[in-house]
Amino acid sequence: MRTIGVLGGIGPQATIDFEVRLHETSQRLIPQQLNEGYPPMVTVYMRHQPVLFEHDRPRQPLEIDPRVLEVAARLGCWADFLVSPCNTLHQFAEEITAAAGCELLSIIDVTVAELHRRGTQPVGLLGLGIPQVYAERFEAEGIEFVTAAAEHRDRVDDAILRLTEGATDDRHRAAAREAVESVRDAGASVTVLGCTEIPLLLGADAEASDLVNPAQLLAEAAVRRAAE
Repeated sequence: MRTIGVLGGIGPQATIDFEVRLHETSQRLIPQQLNEGYPPMVTVYMRHQPVLFEHDRPRQPLEIDPRVLEVAARLGCWADFLVSPCNTLHQFAEEITAAAGCELLSIIDVTVAELHRRGTQPVGLLGLGIPQVYAERFEAEGIEFVTAAAEHRDRVDDAILRLTEGATDDRHRAAAREAVESVRDAGASVTVLGCTEIPLLLGADAEASDLVNPAQLLAEAAVRRAAE
């Protein structure tokens, strides 16, 4: 089987969740024999933001932190292809692919493919702020989308950041649920959870049939690619 390289750690809990999804998906899709029924995998937990900051804010336009490319180059020596549960990193897919010398299997691509498969619009979009990596792709693909009201987005942003610190409480979980309801009220027939921390905030509610979890789609695509 091919070796998977995981660019992770930007959201530590989301990376752990993604690794679990990879293993559980392997158990469903690959014949199991002891510990041999899983693709080889190398995961790096980066401990910094994926983009450069200036005065405590991301530079505009966004610029990838060169340390990400250094890690991608190292992973490329081990892995046959890369994946990342960090949605934002996919704005720099070409740079990461060039540094690694191998493909970055895109969480955006698999999500858009799922939306086309479902064929319903408008699509709800949740993330850290309004995730431009999805918004720009949706516009290019002619996918109509709606987002949560500004006050809900602000609360979800705070909940996401607190989760990465391990400081989640009931207020943060409630903020995620209310944001989902906000896009449903705005007419969304299906909603993309465009930050991999949001399913963790929602818990079991993330399994609702009208919610799309890109991390799960990426895990399934990665296992299939590894087993080809």
